[in-house]
Amino acid sequence: MARTPDPVRRLQLLDQVVGYLAEHGLGLLSLRPLAAALGVSTNRLVHHFGSKDQLVTVALARAVEIQEEQRQCWLDDQPRMGQVELLRRWWAWMNDRPEHLALVRLGFEAVTLDATVSGVPGDVRDAQISVWRSNIEQRLIAGGMAANEAAVEASLVKATFSGLVLDLIAGGDTPRLEAAFDAMLVRLEDRLVTRSVG
Repeated sequence: MARTPDPVRRLQLLDQVVGYLAEHGLGLLSLRPLAAALGVSTNRLVHHFGSKDQLVTVALARAVEIQEEQRQCWLDDQPRMGQVELLRRWWAWMNDRPEHLALVRLGFEAVTLDATVSGVPGDVRDAQISVWRSNIEQRLIAGGMAANEAAVEASLVKATFSGLVLDLIAGGDTPRLEAAFDAMLVRLEDRLVTRSVG
């Protein structure tokens, strides 16, 4: 009888998988090099996660979860933190450590890499972007913005943020990106103030 995977060991291994994927990417992923890098057998990976496609799907979900845990940590510490400050925290977090930016880059790769190459299902690819946009939208609504307006504003903010992050990943000029990021936040803050006054 096959042993049931140990959930604690599985999560530890999954976080190592996420770290590996963030560093090495999805495009040329093979289970053998991954297993060797993690110091486990290929059979052990299959035992815990199933096929390569299943492993990638679970790892991408965990990558989103890690970022959600970080966001929740900030909000637990400062429950009244506004959306503008939260975006500032994200930008600082990504720029703080290379592995943070690599984790975000993994989500972008999952979205842009053709599913026939990555094996990532459409709903998993969508979640890499939609969870961020949805969080922004819900916080804008909580701040008093009408739902239809918040949906559009959240899409614009997320698209701008994503574009700046892609530029950052590509090695873009940091002072220029910082200035553009600040300009986006000033615009958003103005929109939120206008809504609260109106």
